[in-house]
Amino acid sequence: MRLFILADSCFDIPSLIIHRKILDIVLAGQSSAQLHFYIVGDHFPSELEEALHSNEQVSVLKTRPAERLVSEVTNAMVLHFGMRLKGSDSFPQYFIPLTYPNIDHSHSIFRRWRMQYLFNQYIKKSAGVFMINEWAEQFFDQHYKKRAVGFQNAILPFAAPPSFEWLTLSETKSELTQGSNYFLFFSHPDQFVPALKEFSQFKKWQQTTMAMVFVFDSTKQCNIATELLKGYKYKESIYIKCIDELKLEWIAATYAILWSSIHFNKTSWIPWAIHYDIPLLFDQNCQLPESWLSAGEVFPFSDAMALSNHFKLYYKDEVYRQARSNMGKEWLHNLELIAPTSDYVHIPNDLKP
Repeated sequence: MRLFILADSCFDIPSLIIHRKILDIVLAGQSSAQLHFYIVGDHFPSELEEALHSNEQVSVLKTRPAERLVSEVTNAMVLHFGMRLKGSDSFPQYFIPLTYPNIDHSHSIFRRWRMQYLFNQYIKKSAGVFMINEWAEQFFDQHYKKRAVGFQNAILPFAAPPSFEWLTLSETKSELTQGSNYFLFFSHPDQFVPALKEFSQFKKWQQTTMAMVFVFDSTKQCNIATELLKGYKYKESIYIKCIDELKLEWIAATYAILWSSIHFNKTSWIPWAIHYDIPLLFDQNCQLPESWLSAGEVFPFSDAMALSNHFKLYYKDEVYRQARSNMGKEWLHNLELIAPTSDYVHIPNDLKP
């Protein structure tokens, strides 16, 4: 059976997330001898191509050759994250939504309408729409009558990300923050100035070279933050990045990760951070599902001195920082032990032509 997996998406999903999910799917399907994977995309990083080419069950195709092939075969399925393969409409289409089109309200009204329309079309035309964690399930329960539109709970095993040597992490810090240790902060422009004020308090107390790397969802948000940064006393310690630039090395090299703006579309980063022993701090307003509350420390970022006190605590107390990292590892381990119900779909082995 041919399974075409589309590596591009019309939605705002960092390519790193899609590529790692593809590796997870291929790894999960290796025990199924009847499956052959066709990974379709026009741009892959060299390390991904090397990993895929080493597997005899995998063929990597550009889009045009894939369109020709799918029009010539009779037994195929398509798995995608928000994309269409021309000529494949007669085959089952399986959709894994890794984001929702209107999470970022900074886009134009027309773009938001267009993305919402496409999203609904992918749901309508799918043989299955898969929710791969409870956070996604909670979100879609609020926005759709999931059983009426084909939503299904699914299991997609987590493949550990690559390990990095100390030298690689040191080089990462040199390139990213000129060698300084740093906190990684997933934020929204609305929370940027309050976070800067809290970071100022921390810098006054500690007189440290510790830096802060803010990660925003779009170039537009980065530009807004860059304007807000002008005149800030410690701006030489602040780095503004778009989530599309984010690398696994940045996750592995950070001191801790803070989440003041997070929806289910960012859940892929969380187990990767835990794998690298990185503690997680969540704003209480993030509305985490109950089963995710133990993934890290949860407190209201908006409380006076809350962030600055935590900056100081994680900076000064390595034992505490390690304990919080272990907390995340224990949570992930317990989450993996929870037995799914019998109606969960195992991706890709349970997919049907």
